[in-house]
Amino acid sequence: MKILALDSAAQACSVAIWQDTGIIAHEFEEMARGHASDLLPMTDRVLAQASMRVTDMDAIAVTVGPGGFTGLRIALACARGFGVAAKLPVIGITTLEALAYAESDRRLPLLAALDAKRADLYAQYFAPDNTTLSDPVAQMPQDIVSLCPPQTTEILIAGDCFERLQPLFLEKGVSAIKADARNPDAAAVATLAARRGLPTDPSQRPSAFYIRPPDAALPKNGGRLRP
Repeated sequence: MKILALDSAAQACSVAIWQDTGIIAHEFEEMARGHASDLLPMTDRVLAQASMRVTDMDAIAVTVGPGGFTGLRIALACARGFGVAAKLPVIGITTLEALAYAESDRRLPLLAALDAKRADLYAQYFAPDNTTLSDPVAQMPQDIVSLCPPQTTEILIAGDCFERLQPLFLEKGVSAIKADARNPDAAAVATLAARRGLPTDPSQRPSAFYIRPPDAALPKNGGRLRP
C-alpha cells in the first residue's frame, strides 16, 4: 500500500510517503506562513525522493483539523484535488491524533494541544496506547487541565502550548513533561492512515473538522450584504 500524506494545519508544512511497512520519503519544515507557496514544491520533492507520481498511490492522507483556518484548507484542498485527479480516496486524520501518534512510544497519558490563536486551545487527551481519553475540545487552558484523567500524576504534553499548561498542571499536583512533537507531521498522518486501511468508498473526500465555527461568518439574510 502506498499513501501520500500532507499537512499544513499549524506552524509547519510536511509531506510523507508510506509504502508497505513504513515511511520511505519525508520532508518537514516549521513555518509561521508560506504554506501555500511551499506545499506543492515540497510534494514534488518528496515524490522525486521516492521515484513516484501521485497516480502511483493507493490513497491520499491529510490533516483535517483542528488548526489554522487558512493553513488547514491549503493541504485539504491539495489532497482533495489529487484525489479527484487520480481517482484516489482521501483519508482524514485530525491534527491532535497526529501529534499523539508522533509520541506513541511512551508509558504516560498524553495531552495533545495546539494554540487556537485566541485565548483558548485545541486539545485532546490520549492514553499510553493512543486510545482517546476525551473528545477534542476548544477551551481555555484551565478548563483543559480540569479534564485531566483522575489519578494522573504525570502527563506528556505534545503541541505548542506547554508553557501555558505546565504551571496549571503543577497547581493540580501533576508533573507535566514536554514532548518532542510541537506540530503535526505528515509522517504520523501517513502511518495512521496506513493502519486504518483503505476506505471502502474509493470516492471518500473528508471535510475540514472545526471544533468551533470560524470567526468570520456570512450575514443571515441569505448571504446578501446590507448597504
